[in-house]
Amino acid sequence: MKRKKQAVAARSAPESKNVLISLFIVLNLSTVLFMNRPVWMIQTINQRINYLTPQDAYRINYGSWLIQQYAYRAGLDNAWQMFGRQSRFNWWFDIRGVYANGQSVSLPLPLQSPRTFWQATFFDIKEGKYQLNLYPSEDLRQRYAHYLCRQYPRHDGYPILSITFDLHHQMLLDPAEAVLRKTHLADRSYSRPLNAFTCPSSPL
Repeated sequence: MKRKKQAVAARSAPESKNVLISLFIVLNLSTVLFMNRPVWMIQTINQRINYLTPQDAYRINYGSWLIQQYAYRAGLDNAWQMFGRQSRFNWWFDIRGVYANGQSVSLPLPLQSPRTFWQATFFDIKEGKYQLNLYPSEDLRQRYAHYLCRQYPRHDGYPILSITFDLHHQMLLDPAEAVLRKTHLADRSYSRPLNAFTCPSSPL
């Protein structure tokens, strides 16, 4: 009888472990689906919440907050979008340092200076994403400019005065035209001054 109980316990332990693993998988998949629910669904639910009692509305909103907190802490709060709109132009920054002798020097940054195969393939992979973050935010560009002031404080013995950002863009051709011309880029590119940030004064 004792051996029979031990055998039953031995079988139930792996089964309990499998159930926990399954519940964990379901929890994470449900969290990802919740974080990626379409906008129309969010709007519809919010409209219907307005017709509930304050207590029921609070419970639903609090439950949503708990799921979002779990998603954030577990790294499951990424929003995925398929078939998004394709950008119609290619863009890049020209980031330069202006020094006390009047020279405007293109800084040797990864996306605007010669790079080795290993640098471009394995070490510069985050640069594009970082510049995407800089693109809409003047505050981030200013913070980055102050960092560059510290990184490149002198050129030919002259102290740095400011960091400038010029924004370049080049239109992408329509697919049919790109096939005919065997290139996806238009002939001309354009640029405009974006920012000029004065370097913080520091003893050099």
